[in-house]
Order: sequence, then C-alpha cells, then structure tokens
Amino acid sequence: MAYIIYALIILISLFTIIRTYKERIKLKTALKYEQKHIRDVEELNQTKLRFFTNISHEFRTPITLIMGQTEVLLQAPNIPPAIYNKVLQIYKSSNQLKDLIAELLDFKKQEEGLMSIKVSKHDLVDFLHENYSYFLEYAYLRQINLNFVREISTIDVWFDSKQMQKVINNLLSNAFKHTHEEGTITITVGKTDDYAIIEVKDSGTGISNSELSKIFDRFYQTNQLNSINMGIGTGIGLALTKGIIELH
Repeated sequence: MAYIIYALIILISLFTIIRTYKERIKLKTALKYEQKHIRDVEELNQTKLRFFTNISHEFRTPITLIMGQTEVLLQAPNIPPAIYNKVLQIYKSSNQLKDLIAELLDFKKQEEGLMSIKVSKHDLVDFLHENYSYFLEYAYLRQINLNFVREISTIDVWFDSKQMQKVINNLLSNAFKHTHEEGTITITVGKTDDYAIIEVKDSGTGISNSELSKIFDRFYQTNQLNSINMGIGTGIGLALTKGIIELH
C-alpha cells in the first residue's frame, strides 16, 4: 500500500512538473512572439517615417514653386472669375499639401527628441476665436454649423502659438473629417483652477471603443466606412498633437 501511495505521489509530482514546464514554454513562446510583433511594428513605423520624410523633402521645392506661380496668377489684373476660382483652389490645395509636409517633418523632429517650443503669454480665448474664424468659410462650404463657446472672457496662458496652431488645426480637421452636411462642430474654451480646457466636439460618426485607445498611435487611421474623406491624411496628426501638448 505504501508503494502505491509513493507511486501516486511521484506521478502527481511528474504531472505537475510537466504541466508547469509546458506552461513556461507556452508563456516564453508567447512573450517571444509579442516582442517580435513589437519590433516588427516599430520597424514598419520607422520605414514609413523615413519614406514620408524623404518624399516630403522632394516635394517641398516643387510645391513652393507651384504656390509662387499661383500667387502671381491670383494677382493678375482682369482675370475672369471662373479662372480665378480654379487658380485659387489650386493654391489652397497646394497650401494644404505644404502643411502636411511640414507636419511630417515636425513629427520626425518630435520622434528624434529635437522638437522644442518657444512660449510666450497669450490670451487663449482670443487665439482660439481667431483660429475658429479661419474655418468659418470652409464650414459654410461644407454646410456644417461651426460654433464657438467661451465659458470665460479671458484666459492668459503661456504657450507656443505656432505649435498650438497645429494642435487646433489637427483637432478641427479631424472634426470636419467625421462630420456630415448639416452637422455641428463646437469649440469650447474654459478653465479649472489649474488647467485651461479646450474642447472640440462634433456630431459626426464618432470613434468606436476598440479604436479609441489607438487614435494617438503613430500612423493609425480609423477604418470606419462612414467617415468623410476616409483614408486621407498621414495618420500622424493626433500623435503630433499629443506630443506638442506634452511639451507644454
């Protein structure tokens, strides 16, 4: 009887050891796979960044030349309104592409830890209202209601206006991207005891919970079929926005 008990103890011990060993092997394999996946994603992101950066440098000169020529045409006397509007659209599209190129180059600086900010004192409410006014014509053309709500008349804040301009442009561009005609976008500015608060809210398609945690990831773009202009952009706008805010 004692031998049977000893044999059972040995068998149970062996079973426990084997099961523990298999679990360790399984865990080790899963860890290796996860590490490889992280390396692959990082390598892919770096490849994308190098590609976009190289393309950006190549595009900068011809786009500057295109904008220069269109500026000359826009200042030409007696230009027919129909032609003027077409040239103006070329200029606006070129300027948009120029902004995307600048965004890519800024993001490269941010990734390398070379981006810096130059802060000075500004009235955040006036700054945001000025940026709001820039988008009014575009909102009118898109038949979208663009509203500005100030919860306080003045908020003095130290920030880099050039970099903060990119933050607001990115937030509003994303709002317009996901808002249909007759929709609403509202910019609200206020403050707490310790923070200034900027809120950009739209009545658009929204973002699913599964994608919400990824929106600040590099090169991530939502896959929602009902978003406006789906697939347009570089996928770095919100990542750059987050980096600029963190620098402040």
